[in-house]
Amino acid sequence: MDNDGLVARRLIEAAARSGAALIAETAAAVSGWAVLVDPTTGPVYSSPDRAAAAGAGSAAGGGAARSGDADGGSDTTVRQVVGAALVVHAGPDVSARRVELVTRTTAGLLEVRARRAEELTSAEMRLHTVVTRLLLRGETGLAAEVIGGANSHATVYRLSGGADPQAAYQTVWRALLPTGTRQGAPTLITLLDGELVVVALHDAARDDGRILRLIARSAERHGLLGGVADPAPLDMLAAAFTEAGQARAGAAAGRRLVPAAGLGDRALLRIIPPDRLAAWASSLLGPLTPPQRQALEGWLRTGSVGATAQMLGISRGTARSRLRRAGERLGGLDTPLALAQLSLALRAPAAGPTESAGSADAGPPSALPTELIDGATARRWATELTEPLDTPQRIALRVWLSHLGSVAPAAEELGLHRTTLRRWLEEIGRLLDVDLSSATVRADLYLALETLAGPDDSPGALPRRGGRTYQRSGAV
Repeated sequence: MDNDGLVARRLIEAAARSGAALIAETAAAVSGWAVLVDPTTGPVYSSPDRAAAAGAGSAAGGGAARSGDADGGSDTTVRQVVGAALVVHAGPDVSARRVELVTRTTAGLLEVRARRAEELTSAEMRLHTVVTRLLLRGETGLAAEVIGGANSHATVYRLSGGADPQAAYQTVWRALLPTGTRQGAPTLITLLDGELVVVALHDAARDDGRILRLIARSAERHGLLGGVADPAPLDMLAAAFTEAGQARAGAAAGRRLVPAAGLGDRALLRIIPPDRLAAWASSLLGPLTPPQRQALEGWLRTGSVGATAQMLGISRGTARSRLRRAGERLGGLDTPLALAQLSLALRAPAAGPTESAGSADAGPPSALPTELIDGATARRWATELTEPLDTPQRIALRVWLSHLGSVAPAAEELGLHRTTLRRWLEEIGRLLDVDLSSATVRADLYLALETLAGPDDSPGALPRRGGRTYQRSGAV
């Protein structure tokens, strides 16, 4: 067995390389396994990887315990260090004195690494704030020069409340850094005007959900309420920031993190194969120049030419010109179905190899192109999405969406008072558990309703008495 001095030197050399190397050397020094466990995110480093679950379980116990797993039956030692738990499980032939030496030395080296990191943390935190503000101002190129990488999209999280936002900030910062913010796709973490903002950068595909799970646990632990925007191109970060803030308004104690779309697993993107969607979107949006595509996405997300112009740093006249030319190249932007399909296309991942969707259904053109999804699957999705609504509600929602969310013309077509229609829409939003102000939600709902629409789904089918539409029973 190596002497104490050699063991200590190897641990010091490993600590100089990385935290992962230190934990690996710790495991080797005790002929067993070692895990560093964060209370929020779980295992940070584990050697070997298969020991992560056992380490997390031991850390949850809060102290030393006997272990009878397959790696041996000797003591498992748990030591609290730098806001985490160091779990060391020794092999059967390792003395208690050697385990104590290795555990104490590793804990000390982790403390040293933490202090060294703190010397850099203040400057790095300021850098995160600066880059986030650059992205919100539309300075995408400058921000990309600072952070590097080829990430084209981001998911924005905004959280507030809780007794100590600073503590939550520190928790998320510590938890995210070991798991990838300095390696691979960066994640920006900052406090802006008292709220915790996290910008997870990634490619055109959705992120893997790791950061979402981490932030959800942090929100629960610190009593925060937050919103999550749909993934957006970096040029659209300001709109995504607004969406996350709007989503946060729907958060509550039982649902602390709310997605902007509000559809979750019910979203249309979850049932369309990504390769088909990418190929279809590339074909549909191919005629557009990058500036025209940016303007179109900004307009569809915000519903406002002025907001689009401000987001892109251009004049309103330039924004209108780009939208007009985009409409000319796409054959028009004047129908709700075309806009809903464009909204879907703009959320597609980058194009890749394509897969056939199978034979198209016979009959008239469908709201969802058959090269994306077969008719039976589309109708099943649409039925499940709109199932909570009765026929009058579906008719009212479809008409309102066909008027691009404008109450006055929709109420006139339906023969309803504006106030009545607003009450119906509030009830529809509650039944579907969605935010009807979200452009993504509106697009998916309109495509679903058009998929199911039949000859009886028209304002004339609403029950009436004396020329006036019945008050729905149970309406708010």
